[in-house]
Amino acid sequence: MRLERIVVTNDDGIDAPGLAVAEALAGELAEQVWIFAPATDQSGMAQALSMHHPLRVQAHGERRYAVTGTPADCVMAALGTDLMSGQKPDLVISGVNWGHNLSDSVMYSGTVGAAVAAAHFDLPTIALSQEFRDRSRPDFSVTEAWMAAVVDRLWAVRHEVGCAWNVNFPAGDPEAIAGLRFTRQSSGSMVAPKLVENIDARGLTYHWMAFERSLEAVTDELSDVAALRDGYVSAMPLQCARYDEQRLGAIGLGREWSLGDQR
Repeated sequence: MRLERIVVTNDDGIDAPGLAVAEALAGELAEQVWIFAPATDQSGMAQALSMHHPLRVQAHGERRYAVTGTPADCVMAALGTDLMSGQKPDLVISGVNWGHNLSDSVMYSGTVGAAVAAAHFDLPTIALSQEFRDRSRPDFSVTEAWMAAVVDRLWAVRHEVGCAWNVNFPAGDPEAIAGLRFTRQSSGSMVAPKLVENIDARGLTYHWMAFERSLEAVTDELSDVAALRDGYVSAMPLQCARYDEQRLGAIGLGREWSLGDQR
């Protein structure tokens, strides 16, 4: 697998160690690697776009740019500026995120949001995330050992089964990885939102957003959560459409109801 051009982005920011891991992988796969990453941490931004303030795209080295916006903004900056002379990338890699993006969190993930933003323009895209046991001690050894093989396998089947993926690597020993498992998005890991209250220097109340989480509550054996629990790398296909095709099929595509008096 040898490509001409790969764009790498993330949601942890231009200086995040996981971005360097993805950048190194991209360098093995492509002639040109372009970095468009948020200037600051933009975790939890999903596909948000900055529509009400300007973006600044600042050079951080050759083909490396920090964008004062969201992960999806970074994708738009890569595609919308003339920095790449109007040439689209062959592949967009988002990550490597420090922390898994599983279950309910897929909806809020900036890492996944950047991948879906690229998929809107029919670009092959892969979101990469690394599960951790200790947030304060970054360890991407599992990702480093297996991401090249995972990306190569998914690239080979892009025309048959799709071109947008959410990939999660389990924590632990790289030698203990059981393989790659194709999974579906689960639900139930976010038990409830909570606001953590604090007092600022002026005596005013403010809050931090947080969630009560429980991956143990997810019991679906075909879920992304179960795959990591069993020592597998999880690969879940992504789609851009937000409508519920199953429910639409149940009610009837094109079916019409009168809005007259039903009393």
